[in-house]
Amino acid sequence: MANAKYGDLVRKLEFRQGSGGANAREIVFVQGADMQGFELNFMLGVYEQTGDWAPGRGAHIHPFDELILFFGYSDDLGYLGSDMELCLGKEREPHKFSVPTVAVAAKGVPHCPLVTQRVRKPFGHFHLALSAKYSGSPVPQEGTTDGNIYTHLVKKMPVRQGRGGADAYQVISMSGDDLEGVNINYTMGLFNQAGQWESQSGKKAHVHPYDEAMVFFGLDSSNLSRLGAELTVDIGEEHEEHTFDAPTVIALPRGVPHAPIVCSRVESFYGVMQVGLGTTYARHWVD
Repeated sequence: MANAKYGDLVRKLEFRQGSGGANAREIVFVQGADMQGFELNFMLGVYEQTGDWAPGRGAHIHPFDELILFFGYSDDLGYLGSDMELCLGKEREPHKFSVPTVAVAAKGVPHCPLVTQRVRKPFGHFHLALSAKYSGSPVPQEGTTDGNIYTHLVKKMPVRQGRGGADAYQVISMSGDDLEGVNINYTMGLFNQAGQWESQSGKKAHVHPYDEAMVFFGLDSSNLSRLGAELTVDIGEEHEEHTFDAPTVIALPRGVPHAPIVCSRVESFYGVMQVGLGTTYARHWVD
């Protein structure tokens, strides 16, 4: 929106061709410089081939905490549609899963190789990393394991029924207490109807005591640049309206009021990932 006070908080997601093979066919990568300098970078992609995501690269570490998420990229977050193996630790302890899962790659914990062993349906992957800039270093394999040293870092993501209507009909929510104390909380929702979110709240806005990123993405695995919906988000005390119909990230610094959020048109399912840079979800309603 030209000359809008909060226009720089709202950015269209620019998907690009991925490296292919077992890695993403389409992908978007956003760093803190694109989100008001937040200590956050994220990646979102869709995957549909078997194999090692990064052949020959082995394991790596980061100087920050990272979450590695795998979820259903369709009308059901709960159906992953693939069989995966992720190695953790310098020993490269293998962990297999076939359901929506998040792996906690805490600062300095080696992770990968990451291998897709079987695909029944294209699936989605987010990484959420607590640094404005992405960086990593390779780590050689060392030592052995009984297979259970890092089990606590691999967690099934609980998918629950949402409120429905204009609100999400499926939801995944996790906080720092669920994620080894990492300074993050997130809620991923699947939406399929028009209307105002949380209409019972009226036209009120709310604020968070931490920075938050809201990532709006489509669920058409053949074209990630299609959102399949049109939404309007009010930002600021002025209730400045921002309308978009393409995949978008909104960076909301702590204390900036936002909402109501209204979906005016739905053509297909869309998803929203809300990432808060605090261990526990918190908000305060304002006029």
